[in-house]
Amino acid sequence: MNKNILRKIPAILVMVGICYLSSLPGDDLFLNSVKLSSRAKHIIAYFALGMSFCLWIPYKKWLEKPVFWCLSIIIFCTVFGILDEFHQSFVSGRSCEGFICFSKDLQKIKISGSNLHDVVSDFIGATAATLTFLLIVIVRRFKMRTNLSS
Repeated sequence: MNKNILRKIPAILVMVGICYLSSLPGDDLFLNSVKLSSRAKHIIAYFALGMSFCLWIPYKKWLEKPVFWCLSIIIFCTVFGILDEFHQSFVSGRSCEGFICFSKDLQKIKISGSNLHDVVSDFIGATAATLTFLLIVIVRRFKMRTNLSS
């Protein structure tokens, strides 16, 4: 199997997992069995998503354009988080106290509220993953340079 295809599988699995968990009703026993705050759950999930997208990009491309890849991954994960919150607004039992919520007749849109905190948590998780990965790339590059010079 092509190595590039294998790089993509973790990110796809994490996205599918996030979409699946978002589609569960709010009173689902599985969601309530994990004793973490909503923010912590979002940060962990989007850290995993960000890290899996970091692994998607070949190492040589990271060396060529590290800032571009960092920003691209953070933006993609944040947009995915926004779309996920929109998706949750249609799931029964999930609170839609704001951000992007539609009324039953799809006439009224409400933008603000606690779901914005979820998207900020998604952003924090993706940013932490991307910066962690960037630090690993920088340390690895530094070690390679010091090994070559000695």
